[in-house]
Amino acid sequence: MSSVSKVQKKVQDILSSEFGSVRVSADGSIKIPYESTMVNISVEEWLNDQSIVVLNGIIASDSKSNTSVYEWINTQNAALRMGNIYHLPGKNNITILSYSILGDFLDPEELTNALRAVVFLADKLDDEFIQKFGGSRFVD
Repeated sequence: MSSVSKVQKKVQDILSSEFGSVRVSADGSIKIPYESTMVNISVEEWLNDQSIVVLNGIIASDSKSNTSVYEWINTQNAALRMGNIYHLPGKNNITILSYSILGDFLDPEELTNALRAVVFLADKLDDEFIQKFGGSRFVD
């Protein structure tokens, strides 16, 4: 079993233990809805056959995509103590809060604390972002 497969199983076990049943997508990712946002948790291969756990909290979709958006994101990123925000311009103009942790030596507290941090911050930022730049939250 590859490192990614082992860590995916570990992530599923930790989150199932913490939250009850979790929904696992065909690609092995897990989606955790909270209030007005949703966090997608995936495990990816990283350097030298190691793995990382990536937590992506949706801030908004279908928003404006202009210089003001990137200035807001840069200001937020400068203040963040963990993770980063990025904006994917295109058909849906998706803005995401992303945070990654090493997967191979993952412990339950690290994963659940990272998840809580991402979900609470994404839920807080989505209202501010949408007020400034329009778009939709995950629940809209």
